[in-house]
Amino acid sequence: MEEQWQEREIELFVNFWKQNGRFIAVSVIVVLLGFAGWRVWRYERRMHQERAGVAYTRLGGDLNHARWAQAATESRLIMHKDSGTIEATFAALTLAKLEARHGKWSQVAHDLGWALAHDPDPALAPLIRIRLARVDLEQHDPKAVLALFHGKNPGAYVGLTAWLKGRADRALHHFRRARNDWTLALDNLGAGEGTLRRIVSVEMSTLPTPAKPIPTKTAPTKAVPQRPAGVQP
Repeated sequence: MEEQWQEREIELFVNFWKQNGRFIAVSVIVVLLGFAGWRVWRYERRMHQERAGVAYTRLGGDLNHARWAQAATESRLIMHKDSGTIEATFAALTLAKLEARHGKWSQVAHDLGWALAHDPDPALAPLIRIRLARVDLEQHDPKAVLALFHGKNPGAYVGLTAWLKGRADRALHHFRRARNDWTLALDNLGAGEGTLRRIVSVEMSTLPTPAKPIPTKTAPTKAVPQRPAGVQP
């Protein structure tokens, strides 16, 4: 009896394998390949980050020793080879700062735009937008400033963002919006930002005084004579 059960189990197993063996084998292979690929990806990512860290250390050495040309070259290499790392973002910001020393504002805007597009840390995005907005104002492009901030979360930089938006609105002669922007800036700038608060206050004082609405004159209404009661027209 036991032998019959064993034969029956073997037969069921053989039939099951005939029907599902290929699917099971393929599934196992896919899982193994996926696991192997994940380990390779982790290894490559770790090596990628380590290489970026070493390169950024060299960049720091160039900056400490005022080797500006080497620092610019190292920054470009990090941006090219290690895109997607926080080191590449800081390299782009460093390169923008170096080029701002020579007034290369179009190139500065390009590097800051690159950092914004490749930034792996959302906390840095508001700060990068602020730097890019200041460059846009330097290039007399207030519309680009407003487009840059439109629908974006300013994070911890509400006051600074509102100040820059106000400058853009003033340049476009949107004086009421500029006043609202600067009021928001003053409401959010901290006590430690006294210098910027004074700048905002001075800029707000240069705005045209809002025009008062002119009251409209209405023609006097003529009194309609009342007819005595009982008198027909």
